[in-house]
Amino acid sequence: MPNISSSELIAQFQTALREGWGYIYGASGEIWTQAQQNAASREQTKKYGQKWVGHRVADCSGLFAWAFRQLGGYCYHGSNTMFRRYSSASGSLSAGKRTDGEPLKPGTAVYKFNASEGYHHVGLYIGEGAVIEAKGTAYGVVTSKIGSGWTHWGELKGVDYAEKGEQIAMSHTIFGFNCAICLRLFDSVVRSFHLA
Repeated sequence: MPNISSSELIAQFQTALREGWGYIYGASGEIWTQAQQNAASREQTKKYGQKWVGHRVADCSGLFAWAFRQLGGYCYHGSNTMFRRYSSASGSLSAGKRTDGEPLKPGTAVYKFNASEGYHHVGLYIGEGAVIEAKGTAYGVVTSKIGSGWTHWGELKGVDYAEKGEQIAMSHTIFGFNCAICLRLFDSVVRSFHLA
């Protein structure tokens, strides 16, 4: 499996955010249909799912599974297993900061944990204190703050965190870029100015 850059992963999540994706439990990027809504059995889907008919939908880990597929990779669809088996490095967060004192890198998965459900929710840290998450059926794909209840972090296997993630990740939002090639080009330009 080829390594995916953290900026490419962030760009996929930003696409879902910009396109106004919805949340349906068990989904990973498909378009939600009226027939699926009519057949829904989960209470939250029955209550809020109608507004997502005709939209792409994913649940929290399904958004990761979809993003990895778009980039030629694989990510398990399930937040507990993602944290336990698909993290190359992991640890705890306190007030949005890693407890080991190291910086939280853009493109890192962040999790919410409780004793009864384990790592029950996952989002993607994109830098500047922001997380993109598929929050729930009532909300869809939204941004939140890293200090808003995220308890753990995990750098995912198959993701390259060695790049200048913070600078690259935020650059395409500022200038409207939406592709990995544009991000790499922008990073090359920035590096050439720093070297000059």
